[in-house]
Amino acid sequence: MSMEGKICIVTGANSGIGKATAIGLAKMKAIVVMLCRSKERGEEAQKEIIELTGNDNVDLLICDLSSQKEIRDFVLEFKSKYQNLHVLINNAGVMLSNKLLSVDGFEINFAVNHLAPFLLTNLLLDVLKKSAPSRIINVGSA
Repeated sequence: MSMEGKICIVTGANSGIGKATAIGLAKMKAIVVMLCRSKERGEEAQKEIIELTGNDNVDLLICDLSSQKEIRDFVLEFKSKYQNLHVLINNAGVMLSNKLLSVDGFEINFAVNHLAPFLLTNLLLDVLKKSAPSRIINVGSA
């Protein structure tokens, strides 16, 4: 299957598995939308991915996945820029040992690792269905 021109969102694309995934997709000439929490780290990774792959179609959008409002805002921004979505890769995750609450009052690990992929996927289902055949990939690691 050719990925050329396919629009792919990768959450947590500035490091680790997400970055490796973004590089792989960019090498296959996909349009990669990096969803990252940190603008600074996201821009560093974006520049590196473009230089490494020669693919200029690597976009960076900023979103803190612990915030449901930011997820909703991200989806609005994405839909204003893109008409299709062929692949959604829910990769971002956290593992904090101390108990912190998100801005919405949820424990942060639960907010990012469980609620965020659920909300993001549901808010993007319409564009994923419209872009069929499309894929949703949930990444888990330990």
